[in-house]
Amino acid sequence: MIIDKIEENGIEVMFSYFPAWEMFFSMHVLAQPDHHMGRRKWSRAVEEKNPRLTEEIRDLQDLTGGWTILIDIPAWDTFRQMEIPELLVCLRRKNIYEWNEMILPFGRKMDIRERDRILDAAREYYQLVFEREEMLLRPYIRRILKEEREYCAGKGLWNWCRRIHPRLVVREDYLTYLKNREYTFRKKEIQRIYASVSTFVVPHLWLYKEGQALDIVKGIQVEQPEDGIPEDMVRIFKALANPTRLKVVKLLLKDVHTIQELSGYLSISEAGVFKHLKALDDAGLVKKKRRGAYVEYHFQTEIIDFIPYTFYEIMG
Repeated sequence: MIIDKIEENGIEVMFSYFPAWEMFFSMHVLAQPDHHMGRRKWSRAVEEKNPRLTEEIRDLQDLTGGWTILIDIPAWDTFRQMEIPELLVCLRRKNIYEWNEMILPFGRKMDIRERDRILDAAREYYQLVFEREEMLLRPYIRRILKEEREYCAGKGLWNWCRRIHPRLVVREDYLTYLKNREYTFRKKEIQRIYASVSTFVVPHLWLYKEGQALDIVKGIQVEQPEDGIPEDMVRIFKALANPTRLKVVKLLLKDVHTIQELSGYLSISEAGVFKHLKALDDAGLVKKKRRGAYVEYHFQTEIIDFIPYTFYEIMG
C-alpha cells in the first residue's frame, strides 16, 4: 500500500505500508521474544491467550528462518503490495515445486508437510491474532508514514536516512549498516526506495536490496521497553563462560565434529562432551545433523559475529 512518494536526484522514494511484512515480522518477534524487548509485553499477552499457536510458531522458526523466509527473498517484490488474505491464498495455490523454487534463494528445500505447517500456522495466526492487531495498527502507521514523508521532502532523502537508526551511516557515495558485519549499499545503484515503518522491528532496522530497489523499514516504539537483558544474550554468555566449552568451540570453528571425536580430542567422557554441547545448543551456538549412526555438530559463527552489535545496542 503506497501512501505517498517523492523523487530526489533520480531516486523514487515510495512511502509504503506492507501489512504482510508487519505480520511476518510480528511472528518473528513472537518466535524470539527475548531478542525484542520493545515488544515483550505484547509477546507475553499473545502467548498467554494462544499458547498452542505460539508454541507452533516457535517450533517452526528454524524452518522459516525466524519467519523472515517470505520477506527476505526476491519473490517479496511480487508480494509486498498484497493484503494478507490475498497473499495467503496466493501462497496456498503454489505447488511444492513452485514453493521450493520461490524459497531457493533462502537455501532451503521443503516437503509438502513442512510447507503446509507454515501456511496453516500463518493463517491461524492471522485469524486469531493479527487481523484485529492490523486493524488497529493501520491508521497509526499511515499517519507516521505521512510524517516521515514530510520530513524527507523537507530535509532531503539522505538527511532522512541519517535519523532512521544510529547504526545506519550515510556517506557521500554509499550507505553502511553496521550489524554483525557491514552491509554497504552504493547510492548510484539505487533507483527506488520503499520506505516503511514497523511497530515490531524496533530496536533494530530492516534493509533489503533486490536489484536497484532498497527496502528500509524503520522501527517505531509503541510500548515502554522492559529494563532487562534479553535471555538469549544471557544464555550465550553463560555458555561461553567455561574453559572446556571454549575448547569445544575452538575445535568446532575448525571443523564439524561428533561427540565421539570431541571426547577423544579433549580426553573427557562422551557424557561430559554431551553436557557441554547441550549448553551450547541451548544458546543457539551449535547445530546438529545426523550422519548415519553419528551426530555431527556445527558451530554457528554468525551468532558470535552478531554479539558486538547486540551488546552495544542493549547496553547503549
